[in-house]
Amino acid sequence: MSRRAFDAEIALDLAVNLIPLAIIVFFVVLFAAFNPWGFDPLRSTIQFAVLLSVIILLGLVTVLSARVIEGDERTRGQEREQ
Repeated sequence: MSRRAFDAEIALDLAVNLIPLAIIVFFVVLFAAFNPWGFDPLRSTIQFAVLLSVIILLGLVTVLSARVIEGDERTRGQEREQ
């Protein structure tokens, strides 16, 4: 019997990655909509490049982690035979 992908247990395991991801996305949207220090092409480009690269890398790590957790026999809730 296989489990549904990304069920509640996996979501709890991945909350370690999803919470910081949500915080970073929030600040990217906030700084894109309202930039209190003004817009400088060089600084703003570097700022958004760093934040967007972190979002992409953290998203990839989260998806990879979910697949590894889903494929691990110990997380399937079944007893291993000894």
